[in-house]
Amino acid sequence: MSRADWKRGRFSATEEGERIDQGLRAWQRHVGDVIAYWRFSHSRSVSHDIYDESDEGGLAYDGPWPVPVLHATHVEAGDQENDRGFYTVDTLEISAVFAQVQKIGLTQADIHNDQYLRDRIAYDGRLFRITQMSILGQIRRQDVLVSITAVEVKPDELTADSVFAQYIPAAGAGER
Repeated sequence: MSRADWKRGRFSATEEGERIDQGLRAWQRHVGDVIAYWRFSHSRSVSHDIYDESDEGGLAYDGPWPVPVLHATHVEAGDQENDRGFYTVDTLEISAVFAQVQKIGLTQADIHNDQYLRDRIAYDGRLFRITQMSILGQIRRQDVLVSITAVEVKPDELTADSVFAQYIPAAGAGER
C-alpha cells in the first residue's frame, strides 16, 4: 500500500475549496469585471405554441443581478458573410467563480439540464444570450470555475421583451 492510499494530509477538500474560492474572489476584486444577469422566468412567460417565440405578454425575466466575473472578453465580429448574407453578431466569453453564479440561482442541475439557455447577460452596452456553459474546475465534484459563452441579441429580436428596451436603439440612431 502506498503512502497516498492512507495519508489524509493537512487540509480537507472542503477547506482547499474555500481557500481557492477566497483567492479567486480576491483576484476578481483587483482585475475582474461585472456583468448584469437576467434569469428567464418559465412560469411568467408567454410564448407561441409552435414557434417558441414571445407571444402576447412577452417573455418574463427576473433580474438584473450584478455578477462579479474573473474575466469577460467581448469579441466584436465585424461584417461576416454567411449563407444568409451579412449579419454581425458579437460574442462574449466569461470566466467566473461558480459560487458567484450560484448566488443568482444557477446550480449544477441548471447547467446539466440547459435551463440557462434563455437567460440574458448585459455587458459593454450590449445584450447577449447564453449558448453554452461549462464547468472548468472541480474539487471532489464541487464546482469551482465556470465558463459562459454568449452571442449578441440583435435589437430586432427584442421587440416583445420590454425589459430590454434600453438595448434597442432609438429610431434613426442606426445600428452598427
